[in-house]
Amino acid sequence: MPNFSRRAVLMQLGASGLAALTPGASLAQNRYADLDTQPWSFLDGNEARFLASMADVLIPEDDFPSASQAGVVDFIDLQLAGPYGKGAGLFLEGPFRDGAPEQGWQVDHTPATLIRTGIARLESGDTRLVDLDASEREDFVTRLSEGEDFDLGDVPATTLFDEIWSLVKEGYFSDPIYGGNKDYAGWRMVGFPGAHAYYADLVDKNAPFPAPPRGIAHVPGSSRSASTSRALTGSDADTQQEEG
Repeated sequence: MPNFSRRAVLMQLGASGLAALTPGASLAQNRYADLDTQPWSFLDGNEARFLASMADVLIPEDDFPSASQAGVVDFIDLQLAGPYGKGAGLFLEGPFRDGAPEQGWQVDHTPATLIRTGIARLESGDTRLVDLDASEREDFVTRLSEGEDFDLGDVPATTLFDEIWSLVKEGYFSDPIYGGNKDYAGWRMVGFPGAHAYYADLVDKNAPFPAPPRGIAHVPGSSRSASTSRALTGSDADTQQEEG
């Protein structure tokens, strides 16, 4: 496990111009705010920087925070460290034969090893994604999404892209208790009011719902989800993910 904090890793992105460095936004509070000064649960520093770089191409900053500002890398880290990353629910015994995408998981990797192996092979050359300028990063991600010019061995480029893109979207729009969607960035973007418990008095009203977003662990009187006094690890994290 790395000896440096999540915040320190993302602050090492340097002159790349990534939105993760925007003062204030990248340090926004959410349930996992206490993790900012702690090591990653699964990712190493290079993997975290790669994912922040790629995520900010997929969801860049505009009127709303970018993916990395909204805690998407935290979300991915926690997912890969838990049952999802270990392939819970996937059949991984083989034999592995070519199949159609609609037949389910088609690679001899868990989600965690797929992403770790894929990033290592993409970053094996002299230039890392974080070192590219904005247009070069966008071109890289576009080519990866189309499977062009990438020989990653037993890691299909399009499968790797699809898996990361899926996690980025989930991290941006899921409830903040899972590490992403800081300050309800994703919910504010789409106008989703969140996890209110009771809508009976509004069901028959065919009109926009003006209330601000609120998550499962919302702090009353604030615009954020509750922080936690300790990181969720081990069985606690597994329970949270299974219940989610």
